[in-house]
Amino acid sequence: MPDVIARTDLIGADFARLRQGALAQAAEHDLTIAQDDKTGIRVDTYYGRIGFAPLDGGARAEILAPHAGHLQVLKDALVAQIGAGFPKIAQSIRWNDAPQKGQLPANVNVMTVGSVAPLRGGFLRVILRGDVSRFSDDAIHFRLAIGPQGRPMQWPAVGANGATQWPQGADKLHLPVYTARSVDHDAGTLCLDLFEHDGARATQWASTVPIGSEVLITNPGGGGCRISGEISGFADETGFPAVARILEANPDLTGRFTLYPGQEAAAHYPFPDHAGVEIAFAAPGTQEMMADAARAVISEQCPRFLWFVAERNQASQVRAEWRKTGHAARGAYISAYWQRLEE
Repeated sequence: MPDVIARTDLIGADFARLRQGALAQAAEHDLTIAQDDKTGIRVDTYYGRIGFAPLDGGARAEILAPHAGHLQVLKDALVAQIGAGFPKIAQSIRWNDAPQKGQLPANVNVMTVGSVAPLRGGFLRVILRGDVSRFSDDAIHFRLAIGPQGRPMQWPAVGANGATQWPQGADKLHLPVYTARSVDHDAGTLCLDLFEHDGARATQWASTVPIGSEVLITNPGGGGCRISGEISGFADETGFPAVARILEANPDLTGRFTLYPGQEAAAHYPFPDHAGVEIAFAAPGTQEMMADAARAVISEQCPRFLWFVAERNQASQVRAEWRKTGHAARGAYISAYWQRLEE
């Protein structure tokens, strides 16, 4: 499928500041700089390419992506980046591809709830039905949009500046990230395993949603499950479905996953067998030790791939340690799958 392109002129924007922002993003996320000279800068991301060029009285922005869904992700990112330094300019952006204000963003998808059933380990298995053509082993994570309890869910819409406008205030959506545990492209089904956190909005939604209800998800993003070589993995129960997906997708993988169940029952989650990867369970209730265990692996300076998913504060600690030691971002996957309510 041919690439899609969108351009806009940013009158009043400082190209030098935009360039510095692009370089900072590239350094932070280990992105490839395809061009950096007096005629402009172009940075390659998972979703496509973002570029800035000097223009009399401002700068020109151009984004290129393989399809409209990724183009929308890049528009959202670019508008947010420009808005941090030039808020008025960000609001005045108008793209040459003339997106229709008010339409559903191209990177979201409406699906229907096919079934919800209990699963071993304190999980609920949810089957969604609809368009799953964007899902692959290179794109397994997505956001599930959950509306406020007792109120009809409001859909996001494209704003005049091309960025996604999400409902705010009392209509604000809860947007947790989940792993596609399995995808059946022929049947058009997406399976996700949701851990039952007491009082959590997602648990409440899955326990009460009527079968056949419409639900909104975002198209899958980066952070796939293709990993080669040796792995050192750490996860609490929110990451168990992703671990299972990795084991299935990488039969030649070697290494070890250390899993931290909050309760003993979570250790009964159904993991597939894998000859080369050891699965070890820490004692229930020791999740606060996850970050320390991962930092110890980082300090060993070994070539293993680090895979760490847990609560936001712990993920931040591990990410900071990884960067401090000078490791390349692409040598690890470190992600917050949830956050404490008191934060």
